[in-house]
Amino acid sequence: MSSATLIPHLRQASKQALPKISSSLPFTLLTRTASPILITKRALTSTASKTLSTVPVISPLRQYSTPSLAIHNEKTNVNQAPALAAAAQEESMNDSTSLKEKQEKRISEIKDAKLIFNQAFKNVQDIHGRENMKFPKEIIWLMGAPGSGKGTHTPAILRARGITNPSISMSSLLATPECKELINKGMMVSDGKVVENLLHALLDCEPEVGVLVDGFPRSEVQVECLKLFHERMHELRKEFKHTPLKDYFPRPTFRICVLYVDEEISVNRQLMRGRLIMENNAQVMRSGKGEVKEERVTDFDELLIRARYQIFKDHYSCLLKLSKIFPFHLINAVGSIESVMRIILKEFEYQSSLELEHDTYEAISHIPLATKIGIHARQDLIRRLEHYCETEHDIFSKAVRFIDQEVSPMIARHAISGQALVRSDNTILSDPKIVEVVISILSERGYAVTMDERVHETPKRVDPKTFEIILERTHVYALNVRFPQHHIQPLEQKF
Repeated sequence: MSSATLIPHLRQASKQALPKISSSLPFTLLTRTASPILITKRALTSTASKTLSTVPVISPLRQYSTPSLAIHNEKTNVNQAPALAAAAQEESMNDSTSLKEKQEKRISEIKDAKLIFNQAFKNVQDIHGRENMKFPKEIIWLMGAPGSGKGTHTPAILRARGITNPSISMSSLLATPECKELINKGMMVSDGKVVENLLHALLDCEPEVGVLVDGFPRSEVQVECLKLFHERMHELRKEFKHTPLKDYFPRPTFRICVLYVDEEISVNRQLMRGRLIMENNAQVMRSGKGEVKEERVTDFDELLIRARYQIFKDHYSCLLKLSKIFPFHLINAVGSIESVMRIILKEFEYQSSLELEHDTYEAISHIPLATKIGIHARQDLIRRLEHYCETEHDIFSKAVRFIDQEVSPMIARHAISGQALVRSDNTILSDPKIVEVVISILSERGYAVTMDERVHETPKRVDPKTFEIILERTHVYALNVRFPQHHIQPLEQKF
C-alpha cells in the first residue's frame, strides 16, 4: 500500500485512539498494510528527528492482532509511517544480508576444510603409503575449558575404555618454537599444520586399540576436518574390506568428550597451578632435588587466561555440531577429582550398540541384558506361583511335598554354611513344570537355586547273542541351594 493510501487510515485510527497511554504496553500496533514491517525504536527516533514533526504525546493507536507492524516509540506522529516503513525495510534487508553472509562464510569454511584436510592427508599418505594408513579403531576426542583437568582425568578415561596407547596431546605435537610463540600470544596454529601433525601421531599408535586425543578440534575448520577424517576412514575400510589387510581397517568409533568449568573457576585453577609450579621450581633450585616443571605463560597472566577461555566459548558451538554425529559426553568438571572420575567412568561404560558392527549387534540385540532381566522377575514369580496354585494344584502340591521331604532337611543341616547341595533321583523332577514350581517356591522364600540333571549309566548284563553290554540309566538331579550365611562368634576365655 502506498503512503498516500496508508496515511488516511492512520489518521482515522488516531481519532478513535484511547485517551491514555498504557504504561504496560511496550509497543503499539498498526494495521491495514499488505506487507507487515517491524519498526524499531532506533529507526523511529532517528528518522523522526531528521525529517518529520513530532507532538508532545499522542494517544496510542488501537491494538490489532497484526503480528509484525510495531511502533516502539509512543510519541511518534502518524505521518511518520512511510519513513518508518522504509527504515524497517532497510533493517530487514540488513538482517537478510547478514544471514546470507553467515551462510556464505559457512560454505567457505567447509570448502577450506576440504582443501586443508585433503592436502594434509595427501602429504601424510605420500610418506607412509595408502596401505599403511592404519588408524586406531576407537578415538576419543577430549576437549575442555582451560583448567578443567584434561591432563588429570585422562588416565581415568583410558582405564574406562581399556586404551593402552599413550594419549596424544596437541600441545605436545605443536611444541615447535614458532608454535609456542603463537600459543603464548593466545593465538592458534594453522589448521593444516595441526591436522598433518595429528595424522602422523595417530599412525604411530597400535591400530588394534584405541587412543585419546587431547585438544582437538578447536575451530570450525578443525571440526569439519574431523568429519572428513571419519569419512576417509570409512572409505579405507571399504577399499580394503576384501583384502588380507581388512583387519587393519575396522569400522571407526569416534567419541567426543568435553570437560566443562565456568570462567572464574578456570581462571582460579590456572593461577593456582602457576603459583604451585613456581613454588616447586624455587624449591628445586634451592635444594637441588626434584624436577623442574614447565612454567606456562598463560598460568600467570589473567588476561591471557581469559582470552583462552573466550576461545573455548567461541568454539563450543562448533563442538555441539558433532553431538548430532558422534557420541557426545559433556562432563561437569567443577567437583572434586574423585567425583569427576566417577562421572567419567559412568559415561564411558561399554555400549555394544556403539562398538559392535551393525550386523553383529542386530543378531544379538534380542537377548535381554543381564542388568534388565531381573526388573520384572518378582512380578513374574508371583504370577507363576498363583497360576500353579489355582489351575494346576496337583503339580503345586507335589512340588511342596518334595521340598518338605528332601530339600528342607538338607537346608536345615547346612544352615550355618549358607549353601546346601541336594541330590535326588525322584522321578517327579523329570517333569519340567514341577522343577519350575520347586525353583519358584524356593526363590520366593529367599533362596537362590540352580538345578543340574545328570545321567548315570551302570552295566547290568551282557546279551549272550550279541555280546552287547546292557546299561541301566539313572537320572540324578542336583539342586544347589544358597542362602545368607550365619556367622557364629567364637567364645574367648579370658584369664
